[in-house]
Amino acid sequence: MEDQIKNLKDYIGERFENHEQLEALRFQRIDELITQFGKEIDSNEGTIKRVHSRVDRIEASIKTVKSVGVAISGAVATVGAWFGITNK
Repeated sequence: MEDQIKNLKDYIGERFENHEQLEALRFQRIDELITQFGKEIDSNEGTIKRVHSRVDRIEASIKTVKSVGVAISGAVATVGAWFGITNK
């Protein structure tokens, strides 16, 4: 009976040690993931800034094209009106 109790105590002690090791590894992995996530966020900030600047340039180009289109249609309307007035 003493042998069985000793074996049980050894088994329980071993289980606790293994559990503590698993907990330590778990926390270590969580720390690694947090560190990696932080690095990815830092690297993505530059990408996000570049994308925003490109979008701003595209929006500026669209506004320029719209302005040129309005100017051209205004010029065509003015020329058409002038011909309409002079032909009467």
